[in-house]
Amino acid sequence: MRTIVVFDLDDTLYPERAFAISGFKAAEAWAHGTLGVSMGLAEEMTRLLDEGHLGPLFAMALKAHYPDHTPEQLADVVRIWRDHPPDIQLFDDAAWAIAHYAARGPLGLITDGTHSMQRRKVEALGIAPHFAEMVFTGALGGREFHKPHPLSYEKIEAALGGGQGPPRFVYVGDNPAKDFVVPNARGWVSVMVHRPGVPRTHSADAIAPGGAPQHTIASLWDLPQVLGV
Repeated sequence: MRTIVVFDLDDTLYPERAFAISGFKAAEAWAHGTLGVSMGLAEEMTRLLDEGHLGPLFAMALKAHYPDHTPEQLADVVRIWRDHPPDIQLFDDAAWAIAHYAARGPLGLITDGTHSMQRRKVEALGIAPHFAEMVFTGALGGREFHKPHPLSYEKIEAALGGGQGPPRFVYVGDNPAKDFVVPNARGWVSVMVHRPGVPRTHSADAIAPGGAPQHTIASLWDLPQVLGV
């Protein structure tokens, strides 16, 4: 049976924290140069991120360093963070896994988030040539199509499922709150990568109903032991 591996992006192929910090530095440089905000904004944002603050951290950090900011200035900081050219790199095991499985058949990618932002991540990582089909759920019509909406998985099946004999689809992700609900329901193999000691943007503790991964591995180097290929 043909095996078609489909990857998540954030915290599966590269550390999402690195993207956030890269953006914090860009936002700090803009705020310092444009608004005269003292340096240290990026460090404050990183601290808030590591404490578990996600959406509110921009307002919290800017209030601490520039309390009289306007809503428009806050929006500019978020925009700079979102639109900056990211300084990110693949995990070593992810670089290996992409090369390994791309040599054995078509690869797929499903990723949530703002379409332009996720595109910039893919471009910065240089991985697009390895993927036969990439689905950016943010381009499908809004957040309602983010995982676990089934449309992205259906698009992967339609794009990559042709050929002789039914394929075995595999979804490799990191977030049991959303990544594995639909693969489990559609008969895919679901694999969670949970790297010990590597900070994650989202906790792996929250498991959606029907979203427990069938397999959990500590590294993508362990994927062949699960899949047999």
